Amino acid sequence: MATPHTPRSRKSQVLLPDTVLVPRHTSQSDYRTGDLKLGREAVLTDLGRYLQVPFVSLAKCVSAMPSQQRLEEMRNNLVQGEILTDDGLEWKDFICPAKMSEEMTFKPLEGIISGILEQVPNCGSAYNTSQPDGYLVRASNQTAPRMHWFDIAVPFEFKKERDARALRDNEHKIIWSLHNIMREDPCRRFAFGITIEDTQLRLWLSNRAFLAVTEPINCFEDIDSVISLFYALGFASASTSLNGLGWDPTVERIYVGEKIQYKFAVGDEMFTTTRELATYGADSMVGRGTRVYEAIDANGKKVAIKDSWREVDRQSEGEILEKILASCEKLGVEEFTNAKRHFVGVRLWKDVTIDGASDETVNPMVGDEHNDTWKWEPIDIKPILFEGHIYLLRSDVPDSGKLCAFLPTRLGIVGRKDAEIPQRVHARIVFHDVGVAVKDMTSLADNLSCLSGGLKALSYLHKAGWVHRDFSVGNVIWVVDDNGGIGKLGDFEYAKEINSITSHDVRTGTMHFMAVEVEYQEYMFFPQPSLPSGRISRGTGLPPRPPFRVNFLHDIESVWWAYTWIFFYHTDTITANSSNSFDLAFPGAIGHGTRQNFFTNIRKLQETCQSILSDTCLDVCYKIPHFAQTLQDSYRTAESKYPLLALDNSLLEDIHRDAAGYLDEAQQRAGDIELCPLLSLLKRKRPRLEGETSPTPNKAGKRIRLG
Repeated sequence: MATPHTPRSRKSQVLLPDTVLVPRHTSQSDYRTGDLKLGREAVLTDLGRYLQVPFVSLAKCVSAMPSQQRLEEMRNNLVQGEILTDDGLEWKDFICPAKMSEEMTFKPLEGIISGILEQVPNCGSAYNTSQPDGYLVRASNQTAPRMHWFDIAVPFEFKKERDARALRDNEHKIIWSLHNIMREDPCRRFAFGITIEDTQLRLWLSNRAFLAVTEPINCFEDIDSVISLFYALGFASASTSLNGLGWDPTVERIYVGEKIQYKFAVGDEMFTTTRELATYGADSMVGRGTRVYEAIDANGKKVAIKDSWREVDRQSEGEILEKILASCEKLGVEEFTNAKRHFVGVRLWKDVTIDGASDETVNPMVGDEHNDTWKWEPIDIKPILFEGHIYLLRSDVPDSGKLCAFLPTRLGIVGRKDAEIPQRVHARIVFHDVGVAVKDMTSLADNLSCLSGGLKALSYLHKAGWVHRDFSVGNVIWVVDDNGGIGKLGDFEYAKEINSITSHDVRTGTMHFMAVEVEYQEYMFFPQPSLPSGRISRGTGLPPRPPFRVNFLHDIESVWWAYTWIFFYHTDTITANSSNSFDLAFPGAIGHGTRQNFFTNIRKLQETCQSILSDTCLDVCYKIPHFAQTLQDSYRTAESKYPLLALDNSLLEDIHRDAAGYLDEAQQRAGDIELCPLLSLLKRKRPRLEGETSPTPNKAGKRIRLG
């Protein structure tokens, strides 16, 4: 049997610390209030930076640029069409911003863009306007009475001025538009945008690896670059699939009755979605962008399908689970069989291919003569004073946004390397098992049985020498078949062999269920060394701390947090302080001290349970503090010889036995109790309904009305 432990330092092998974590603000309450200002700030804070590249480097990523001969022909045609002056050096009607209104200043862009697009054979885009200030829209939809985010090819933002406020306002708005496109449309792999401030034009690109923007060009002087850009955008739209503008030819949007569903290709098979299971991963612009759906195959068999973007140097979830099962097989036939019962079953997995190539995010600097000129620039997130409160319609092109509600907060992006441009690869995985996640269950007994099944899955995982690193109420599901219900563990993207020497720059976890040591990235339960009586000379003192590594105790603590969450997020009666109790245990920010205190202060934890929880619930879960104390005792045992860690099989067996005992006892006491989510949380986290609309704001902002 593999012995899970953190090995001692060896010259031949250096254990790298696990990735440090920071909050993902698009999963926290501010983003979910429906307030535009807070929503934008969350998106901008998550991004933190954008990649600035030379204009030509990003423009060539759009599509084929016109040859010099073709460029001259187009210029001549624009002269004949009276879009350019006779000498071909200036736009005829588009002049440097003067005292006229912003709408009138940029109105001539319609004629310029249309004149360029008309010269592209089979162009599939047309120019239109709304909020955002303007956009290229798929030609087939240009006459639709109402535009949707999934119709927009390229959003625009304009400003007559070029001061810091104008730049910041345009940046915030174009980022928000790109965010909405990527969030709302499962058919979108990436999206371009354009901003103009005064005479300066910039091209933007949003994909799941980064946000990029070009150095500005003067759109009144650099005529050839403007023509080349819109020629490339038009050329990219000439394909029936529009994949050059970011649409995914392996996904098809369809209507089943009045509901929108999607057909996903995975290898040679097609799967049609029947409902969303989890799509909140798409809220963050940079990251995996995970969407999970219930679906059916060509024969009507029900499955679950996950669409996501992993880091290019990571293994796929299917490969990881395959390795885990190979490790479990070494445990013996009986344990291997039981392990498979408690792991979500995988049917197939494939990386997405488009035109015969793996679908990866672009690196605009590959093979570029300007390869040493890109740089990361911080995003100025200082708020702009907006004109009124604006709301987003679910899928319509809006003025801004009502945001969806989902409880588990994700974490993301941490130790970034500035020396390289990140890349991600598009992947899909299909699961045999479709069930109900712990977070969505209402029967307390079934909920606890499901959690116990997830704990059993962890026990086999740990015995095989692996850690899960992302246990939560969203990835343990209750699957019912002819033999009854069983709890199964999924989401193995971040599972890792405990002795692995690899590390990555980016990792996410689920904040509410993260072990406190993992949150702070340091060991906390080792004996405190006695201080020397004399003065410590500089350079001598405490031994260096070992690199922090996630171990099996951290996975078990995540089970404790999930167990506790059930009772602090739900109740059978509404109590006066219920909302406060949830925030005490599950605050909205990483590093929030109350979360650590909630877990470590056993006496206070016991008092909180007794004062907050209903008598019915307390009778079931009164051993929450005992479970926490057992975990802390185990941590102290493991860290007793710090900086060495004593993570042996005996400790592993003891903590799993004790944890299973706490859950089993609670399940036996649960009876037929039905769970009711706390009313205050339902109000604060109201789900966004499909097709939901909001009242049109009195002041919808400026628009350019063309033709």
